[in-house]
Amino acid sequence: MKVTFSWKDAAEAISPIFSSEAVNKDGISLLSCLLMDDGGVPYRESILWIRKGIVKIDSVLNGEIKTFSWDRESWGALMAIDDTKIYSLHDEAYFECVTLQQLRNALVSWEVFLKSKPNLGERREIEL
Repeated sequence: MKVTFSWKDAAEAISPIFSSEAVNKDGISLLSCLLMDDGGVPYRESILWIRKGIVKIDSVLNGEIKTFSWDRESWGALMAIDDTKIYSLHDEAYFECVTLQQLRNALVSWEVFLKSKPNLGERREIEL
């Protein structure tokens, strides 16, 4: 699965964009929805939330915990060693599954991108 990171010039500030080529039947990437769910805070404040997700994924991968639910304002992920379910908090029947390693790769790459200096001309493509 290929994902792309970029920047957009919003009305008041530059914002990061996460997009994925993997979309559901509605043309929506729930992975993108999850990672773009900022909880109403500036994107730099999301770095701690991303870091917490990575730590919990590592705990599942290491067998310290069996599952972990990680969510924000509108989207969540139920992480387990076999599968990770990304779902809407408003409609849990609306979901997609990715591997735990794909989610970890996405979070690590997204964290690095969020820490970088914003550059409107920059596009990074990553294969998860």
